Amino acid sequence: MPIAMRMLKFLPPSMLRHGLRTALAATLTAILTRVLHLEQGYWAVFSTIIVMQTDFGSSIAAGWARLVGTAAGALLGAASAYLADVLIGQGLPTLASAMLVSTFFCALLAAKNGNFRLAGLTSAVVICLHADGDGPAFSIALSRFLEVSLGIVVALGVSLAWPSRARVVLRFGLGKGLEQLAALLTAITDAREKGRYDRPRIFHRKDAVLRLSLRNRQLLESARREPGSSEQREEQRALLDLQARLAEHLLAMDHAVETASPEGFHKLLDAELSKLGAALQLSLVDLGHAVREDEQPAASALEGLTEAMRTCGDKLLELRRSRVLSGYELDDVLHLYSFYNALRDAAVEVRAECARRRDAQAPQ
Repeated sequence: MPIAMRMLKFLPPSMLRHGLRTALAATLTAILTRVLHLEQGYWAVFSTIIVMQTDFGSSIAAGWARLVGTAAGALLGAASAYLADVLIGQGLPTLASAMLVSTFFCALLAAKNGNFRLAGLTSAVVICLHADGDGPAFSIALSRFLEVSLGIVVALGVSLAWPSRARVVLRFGLGKGLEQLAALLTAITDAREKGRYDRPRIFHRKDAVLRLSLRNRQLLESARREPGSSEQREEQRALLDLQARLAEHLLAMDHAVETASPEGFHKLLDAELSKLGAALQLSLVDLGHAVREDEQPAASALEGLTEAMRTCGDKLLELRRSRVLSGYELDDVLHLYSFYNALRDAAVEVRAECARRRDAQAPQ
């Protein structure tokens, strides 16, 4: 037991909370099945465990899918078993015919809509129990539906009483997403400054950004099913779209660095590009913290980013006026402008978001 307690200390609080919520819901369901004298109450317990997700929005989606799939499967299974009894009579041919027909139509429903994935399982259970003499097919189907419904109600009730909101988890995910973008930016700017493209490091950072973005998109869909302010959900959607645009800018920078000459034209802007990259990285981290903690971004990070943008733009304008570009290959110049424009566009987006959040959260 002490060893198990020490192991639990290494688990994230969210994981422990989800485990406790699921265990509590399953236990309550098991008790209710005994109190209500349900003969096969374990179906209710199964449903509770299946429906209980890490956040309330996902639990609603899982509960709806379970309910719809069970209803369709129970109805198709009972109808197939009843018609087979009437047309063929009792016996193995009846079981085979009913199973073939109901499973076929359940598979069609599942292919059309993912909510019907469990329809085939329910129809098969109804047909098998009816064939074993457990009672009329429609009576068995109704029992399965009521048992599953009980499990769903308990799972959603526990989720609502001890909530883990998708929009709260998403807020932390969005903050983490900005930090992941900052880490990718650092890897790209390091490659430019050192003149050596670190493919494994940059690939790892891009993969982390993509995975977290997909996870946040899923959380956004779950948050839309939860009760709450639509304004907050729209703000989170806008921030997720911002991160997608920032990722596109960073990918453009990555391509420019990967294909550019180590001693190309960008070296004339080395200090200014490094300063702008560092300022943008700091602003991304600061904005990520502000999103996660629901705070204002720091004024110093915003001011530093603005100054770095001005300095880099002035230096590039000075180089253009001095006609120094004519001494370099066209590819080198194009790579520089591709890198600089993507970096500047990302900085403009981040600066605008920081300014917007500061204005929105400024004391009235």
